Amino acid sequence: MIEWMQTHRKWLVITIWIATIAFIGAGFVGWGQFQFGKNASTVAKVGNTEVSVKDWQESYSQIFEEYNKALGGTLDEATAKKLGLQKIALQRAIQTAILREYAKNLDLYVTDEDVAKKILEYFKDKKTYKTYLRNTGQKAVDFEEKLKKQLLIEKLLTFLHIKPSNTELISVGSALYNADRLEIKILKRENINVEVNEKEIKEFWSKNKNKYLTPVQYKIAYTVIPLNQQVDDNTLKKFYNENKLNYKNEKGEIQPFKKVKDKVKEDYLSHKLKKEAIMAYKNLKNSKGDYKINTVPFSNDLIPGEKMQILIKNGYLKPFVYQKKYITAKLIEEIKPKPLEFSKAREMVLQDLINKKSYEKLILTAKNMLSNFKGKDLGFVTKYDANKIKNLPAQAAQEFLFRVFVSQKPKDFVLIPSKSPQYAVLYKIKEQKLLDEKKYEENKKYVYNLTEALINSQLLADLLKELSQKYEIVSYVKDKD
Repeated sequence: MIEWMQTHRKWLVITIWIATIAFIGAGFVGWGQFQFGKNASTVAKVGNTEVSVKDWQESYSQIFEEYNKALGGTLDEATAKKLGLQKIALQRAIQTAILREYAKNLDLYVTDEDVAKKILEYFKDKKTYKTYLRNTGQKAVDFEEKLKKQLLIEKLLTFLHIKPSNTELISVGSALYNADRLEIKILKRENINVEVNEKEIKEFWSKNKNKYLTPVQYKIAYTVIPLNQQVDDNTLKKFYNENKLNYKNEKGEIQPFKKVKDKVKEDYLSHKLKKEAIMAYKNLKNSKGDYKINTVPFSNDLIPGEKMQILIKNGYLKPFVYQKKYITAKLIEEIKPKPLEFSKAREMVLQDLINKKSYEKLILTAKNMLSNFKGKDLGFVTKYDANKIKNLPAQAAQEFLFRVFVSQKPKDFVLIPSKSPQYAVLYKIKEQKLLDEKKYEENKKYVYNLTEALINSQLLADLLKELSQKYEIVSYVKDKD
């Protein structure tokens, strides 16, 4: 295969991680779980091409950023370690080295002129380039060495670029834009009438008791100290003047006393009664003093959700102000859910039973109608023509078409959506087109780019597999775990 590609000189991988190397200073992370063999600066070698610690670090930084973006910016180093990103980064750095070694074997190289030209493309002038190096703490020699590695791979990609043939374009286009002439009939679950009697409801409840449970309850002891004492204006103004910085608006401006008087009063009383609240908390922990006992669900009017979470976890709640009162609490018992009595569960049971019977009847009706139904002829449609199905929500219509186009049956019905179906759509395929030429022409650029990416991505995988067997690859890194 390698000889074939060398002859044709048309091969390119359209893969972001190879085509671009981020020009940022890679922050070093802890590599304590690994031990290095040959020396501290080289982690692997492919033929005559070395993989440096910096290569590994840059690969890791890029992979970390990819995963972090996919996870909405929540990735941390501990999670990255669990995901094995360091090992993935090492493998990627080795694969990059394989391509660099292959480029050298093809007598490809990067000149100083190539590097200078690329730097000017990025930075426009020498002053901007030097400022960038200074701001990122990089040396010119290190940056330019990294750039050389990138440019070498870019030359390899250009050298081996392959363009899709017309046959390949038609093949991919046919997979995307083949068309069926469909006749469909839509059955709506909401129009399916079912009857239930009291005996059925009780039997259904009896078989499914454990689905209908009381909520978790929490038996708690608590104290409440209202922040409702009378306070004269002079006292409040003095407190306000001492704490003005706490009463800024969104613009950062200190608000006048009259506008924030109620808040000042609450803050003053919470400050004044803090010692009393702390004493009530200490007494409560030791089951002393005056306190109340009540059983509440997680969502209740006394304690907000975030505080309930703390109470459940720790067993105690230190004094906090909520709805103009100090509250402290102690968890006495967590009361597990238990099956509801039939009378309290009946409405939920009834609705579930109706849903079950309507679902079963929807399927039965669709099966009975399938052999000779008369529906609406949609004409030729592709999997992207959801707008041609008028009596289904757009998302349901899209799901229906995608499922039809992967089905092997010329006549069938599809339950939509797959979770909790609300429709049964009967269909039969009256005619087929291998390619909807109009759709193909409208999306020709997209088809070209996709085909090019598919072909070259597969060729990259094949090339790396073959080169991995051809070259001697030595890793100097061992996992201590």
